[in-house]
Amino acid sequence: MVALRGHFFACLFLFTGPALAADALSMAAIFQKASDYQSIDRVKALREQAAAERMASASRLIAGTPSISLSQKSDRWNKDAGNQEDAVGLTVPLWRWGERQAAMAAASSRSESVRTESEAHRHALAGQVRDGVWGYLRASLREQILKGQLEEALKTDADAMRRFEAGDISRVDRLNARMAAQGLQTELVEQANRRLKAERQLIAATGLSGADMGFGSDVAALSTAITRLAETLPRAEDRQLALESSIEYEQLLARVRHGQDQLRLIQQRGSGSPELSIESTRSRSALGEPFAHTTTLSVSVPFGGGGSQRAELADLASDLANAEQALMRYQKTFEFGWSTGLELVSQKQRARDLAKQRSLDAMVILQALTKAADAGEIDYLERLRAERQAFEGQLAALDADVDYHQTVSDFLQSIGRKPSGVR
Repeated sequence: MVALRGHFFACLFLFTGPALAADALSMAAIFQKASDYQSIDRVKALREQAAAERMASASRLIAGTPSISLSQKSDRWNKDAGNQEDAVGLTVPLWRWGERQAAMAAASSRSESVRTESEAHRHALAGQVRDGVWGYLRASLREQILKGQLEEALKTDADAMRRFEAGDISRVDRLNARMAAQGLQTELVEQANRRLKAERQLIAATGLSGADMGFGSDVAALSTAITRLAETLPRAEDRQLALESSIEYEQLLARVRHGQDQLRLIQQRGSGSPELSIESTRSRSALGEPFAHTTTLSVSVPFGGGGSQRAELADLASDLANAEQALMRYQKTFEFGWSTGLELVSQKQRARDLAKQRSLDAMVILQALTKAADAGEIDYLERLRAERQAFEGQLAALDADVDYHQTVSDFLQSIGRKPSGVR
């Protein structure tokens, strides 16, 4: 039983603030590697490049793409006499009054929307990373503790066999000790499968295995990783600041602003862009005569088309109203999620403290009953029950500690905050 006590106190290293391993990655570092693995930044750069091109197009002095026209007409047919006319023209679309400024504002707000959409994709990836990391860590810790417990159960089984052969304990006690070891062997196989499944999910999201992250494979190293992965809660009084920095809030706000700018642009554009045309013509009535040159300057202004414009404005107004409603709903949801999320974190912290104390109490009971069993004061079966209770207390304390840190991560995810240290 000395070995069991040593193993147990090694497990409690999980709750005593271990020194950080130099090669263990933080949640922010894992998230950045996952972003690189899934090419999130490359996609973001391409989308931002497209937005920059739209901004450059809106900043031009003309409203669209100019066009060149070439024409020729003649009433000659296999003869020298008759009119001949050649013309080349250039047509340039023009901005209406205020339309260029409205187009630049719409392009700018569109660029902001693209940025927030890219950040939303990164934020969704952050959720996958958080879930994958904590799921893998929980499964690995449980597997390592089960391994340690199985070692102790096998030692207990061997001790029970010696006592049974010596006539110190009954056959029932001997069988209970063996069944306890067999049960742990089954649990360990199942837990190893769960750990492999969790690691596959982690690799799919990040491209990294547990070894790549420097987590280690024993209880002490894995508990070190918990401290490195822990994320910091915002202060309760920073709710408004947290709202304004939320990824989803920024995305909805950018959507509202772009809708407003797009609505103004369509209003300024009216029925369409006016066009300025310059045409140069040369003509003559007989072969050999000099050409007469003329230049024509014309402006065409579209009118009418109010029905199609009103339909487009109505569609944009509907989209804008939906975006404004979504923004308002998110603000309400954020306020509720903020208060309930912090309360849930507080409850998980209390649960962790209680589970830790329960585990310590179970260990004290086990130590006392071990001495009593060695002195023959209690049944051997009662000591086995104490070992099982201490083991269950270890697992409960482990799960409660991981639950607390994962709840903090889930809360930060719900308020739109990426892992700290990554901009």
